[in-house]
Amino acid sequence: MLGAPSGSGAEPLRDLINASRFREALSVYLDWSESGVELTPCSHLLAAHAASRIGEFELAATLAATAQSEFRAGADELGVLDCANLLGAVAFERGNIDEAQAQFRYVLQRAERAGCARFTARGANNLAIIAHLRGQREYAAALYQKALTVYHQIEDERGIVETRYNVAQSQRDSGRTDATLRDCNRAVDAAERLGPGGLIALALLGRAELLIECGAFDRAAEDIDRAQMLAWTEGSEPHVLESERLRALLALRQGQPENAHRRAELIRTRATDSGCALIAAQSAAIAALALKADRRLREAAVANDLAVASLMALGATGLLERHARAWRDTAA
Repeated sequence: MLGAPSGSGAEPLRDLINASRFREALSVYLDWSESGVELTPCSHLLAAHAASRIGEFELAATLAATAQSEFRAGADELGVLDCANLLGAVAFERGNIDEAQAQFRYVLQRAERAGCARFTARGANNLAIIAHLRGQREYAAALYQKALTVYHQIEDERGIVETRYNVAQSQRDSGRTDATLRDCNRAVDAAERLGPGGLIALALLGRAELLIECGAFDRAAEDIDRAQMLAWTEGSEPHVLESERLRALLALRQGQPENAHRRAELIRTRATDSGCALIAAQSAAIAALALKADRRLREAAVANDLAVASLMALGATGLLERHARAWRDTAA
């Protein structure tokens, strides 16, 4: 969801971010700020991207808003759009889905009027993610197709990979498991060709969740291990948390409800503290299912109420439907 910053200057920050050294990039920026170095809007935005990658969402939002104000004052439309896209991504991670949707819609509309293909594709892809989350499948499919068309036109391989990954995730409930797995495999192969580690981790985690559903537990565990190692290397707290969430889901599917509940509760707490609202809600759902599978029915009912309330607060209609099916299918 997060793209490369626009603008010029601040090359040391850009080089560090391109090398996935996000914490170091943020540290350099903060040192500059404290020492009175004159900072450009591009510097603020680069630092905001670095902060978002390691889960420092509040700082990322503050820096992106500062950069956007300065870009707007300088009539830098691309800079303004870049900031809006990042503000939307941060809002999404924090569970402010309406705000995220408004930011992404702004990006798409302004980019289309300005003829900016890169942000047209990015805005469409990100709006599609929200549409899928809210169960608007046809709308999501149309937006994904728009994004793919534009990415192909500008030959943006990374954009194509990210969008195809999102499309594969949106098709998990279609019953076309073999085709979806092939798409996930293609996404992993392309991510490994393109890099960086964050893109590879994302593709691996998406494939791992599908492999868990298919019962290919050993392969799923291998993908999770590799993705988590990449996340640790980059210092990506959201990807670390998602790795741990999938470990909880894997334990549940392997018939280890006590282990699954313990893991899910730990991740729910960590994700809540980190501001990763969607991961927290999904972990709450796993915890509820694990308690029901362990026949701890009173606790399960309370946990299920929390999970449902968390998903409803996000407007995650699609995930609510999936959880309701899993809840019905889980034997007590």
